[in-house]
Amino acid sequence: MVISGSSHVTGGARSRRGEAARRLGVWSERLTLWLFWLRGWDLVAWRQKLGRWELDLLLSRGSELRLLEVKARRAGAWVGADTALEPEQRLRLQRALQAWLDRVPWPGAVSFQRVSWAGWRCRCHPPERWDGLKIQR
Repeated sequence: MVISGSSHVTGGARSRRGEAARRLGVWSERLTLWLFWLRGWDLVAWRQKLGRWELDLLLSRGSELRLLEVKARRAGAWVGADTALEPEQRLRLQRALQAWLDRVPWPGAVSFQRVSWAGWRCRCHPPERWDGLKIQR
């Protein structure tokens, strides 16, 4: 059955897909945490909820704090995890990080990094300095 040009999905199928996506997200966050732990990073916060926002991973190494946004897609997905962070989502992440820093001041450098998973393939994008983000600190 087609409604308004889009395929109709029953609630049960939608909830199963949503649950599978959540499991994939948690799995990819755990693998990312493990990879960064091997590189000398320590966990500061995981899945930190700030109102309606969520920060995936906050890690530290020395005096640097890094926010990791982890995106995961199943292998062979049409839209890759590399393109999954829209500008609006980026602004929400910046606001959430600012809210977290207002509650937990960090004395050192702050950076942001995207980590993309497509099945078992991982890509760590170059980190960005906090100064490059578009909100005031």
